[in-house]
Amino acid sequence: MPNVSSGYPQFNTPPPENFDTETMRGSIQQIISDNIGIYVVCEFLMGTGANLGRKQGYIHSSGRSYFVLFEEQNNHYVLCDLFSVKFITFYPPGQRPRGSRPNQY
Repeated sequence: MPNVSSGYPQFNTPPPENFDTETMRGSIQQIISDNIGIYVVCEFLMGTGANLGRKQGYIHSSGRSYFVLFEEQNNHYVLCDLFSVKFITFYPPGQRPRGSRPNQY
């Protein structure tokens, strides 16, 4: 996960929310929030068809209706719509998808 001292640009988001509440416990928001800094591949529903777009990177931050990925290969932050996500694959530290396609949308 990048930080300011590593020379990566800083990305500002609202203060983190507490998703460890009775109403949010077990939600996708809590799962994403609990895994900040983990490398993921996310698949999003695109348009009205059954097309899936793919984004991958480190979870930087999360909110009630969004999360932010840091794309290491091009030093970009990507704001993602939580309600368009269909699948999220979490990778153990140091592992990445093998033979993966680059980010597609």
